[in-house]
Amino acid sequence: MYTIKKDDKWYKLEKDAKTLVTPMGQPVMTQFKTLANKLLSDLKKYGEDPSDPVSLVAFHYAMIDFFLDTPRTALVQSVAIGLTKQNDWTFNCPTAAPEMLMEWMGLFGTGSSNATPGKKWVSSLSLMKLCAVTVLGRALESVNIPFIIATKLSPKDLPAYAKAINKYYPYVSSQEMTKYFKNFIFYFTLDSNTENNEVKSRPKKSSNKR
Repeated sequence: MYTIKKDDKWYKLEKDAKTLVTPMGQPVMTQFKTLANKLLSDLKKYGEDPSDPVSLVAFHYAMIDFFLDTPRTALVQSVAIGLTKQNDWTFNCPTAAPEMLMEWMGLFGTGSSNATPGKKWVSSLSLMKLCAVTVLGRALESVNIPFIIATKLSPKDLPAYAKAINKYYPYVSSQEMTKYFKNFIFYFTLDSNTENNEVKSRPKKSSNKR
């Protein structure tokens, strides 16, 4: 049974009254009550699989296990490099047929229109936002898609956008993709109203120095 235990400013997830840990052995915790509650719900529904962004576990486990211990410059570079024709399928329309080309550009823009502003956007993101972009970007093999969702669409547009993308990316159903998008927006905006948007997902380790 999954439960939440409040400890000072932290909401800690437990499994059968024991600390729940990530695949890398880190305690699962957060400073956000809303995130703790959603994690609890997704753990009960989907389990602990950290690879499927249909669950917020995929976002928060990545944050805890990788993003907190990786230099920010390396994270920014690893995300920004995705905004190229070589690494993002949405910049490569498979046909020059005018009707489909216009539809494609309406959905994804182009490399020339989105790559440069997209990279500038990536460089401005907080740690949690970079994590959200990375998780969704890896799931859909595109950094351009989270860029568009975060900067050009409203939440009410997400189901229709997922359905439109599914026509060209059939590997994930439009229903699952919509869940990906909603989880992305939730995690991406989680730290927006905090004074320190580099919110930690675990307490700092105590120092033994004197």
